[in-house]
Amino acid sequence: MITAGTTFGSDVDDVDTLVDDPLALLVRWLPPHDSELRPLAALATMGRDGLPSLRHVLVSDRDLTGLYFHTDAASAKVAQIAANPVAAMSVAWPEVGRQLVVRGIVERVSTADAAEVYRQRSRYLQLLAWLNTDENAHLHVLERRHLWAEFDAAHPELEPPERWVGFRVRPVTLTFWRGDALGQSTRQHYTLTDGRWIGRIKAG
Repeated sequence: MITAGTTFGSDVDDVDTLVDDPLALLVRWLPPHDSELRPLAALATMGRDGLPSLRHVLVSDRDLTGLYFHTDAASAKVAQIAANPVAAMSVAWPEVGRQLVVRGIVERVSTADAAEVYRQRSRYLQLLAWLNTDENAHLHVLERRHLWAEFDAAHPELEPPERWVGFRVRPVTLTFWRGDALGQSTRQHYTLTDGRWIGRIKAG
């Protein structure tokens, strides 16, 4: 099923010093794309009714340009991104007292790149990409399980369905929250201004 670890990544030694490149710190906090730890992120988009929408998605990858996630092209989030290509993502590490918040512009990745991520997904998630439809959701649970087992047996290898798509959130702000069991929590907030990152230390 969909799982996520909470102990991945590493931090800098001096947590009170602002960094020159917060995207490098983002990469350090999050695991590489081939890690078994797939972090869950809260993804917020703007609904067409003007209200925010929130759900959790797996972080597919991260690099010096942003965070990546993949989903079904028929989903509400894709329609919302098409209408307003902005989003916020947040990943939390409860066990070590860290939280990352990213706000930025959403860009669609290439079909080839999305297909490569699909091939790296677990068998369960590959099957889910094919069978997670509204039509199947209206079946009785036993019918859904039977359909799942039949499809699984009939398709030992799978390519991504046409509706499998990927996106990158290119940050314009980054916030690194750090808790402290012995004192005050703090945030380092970075804003991209004229092509360079400006950082501020704020209360947690």
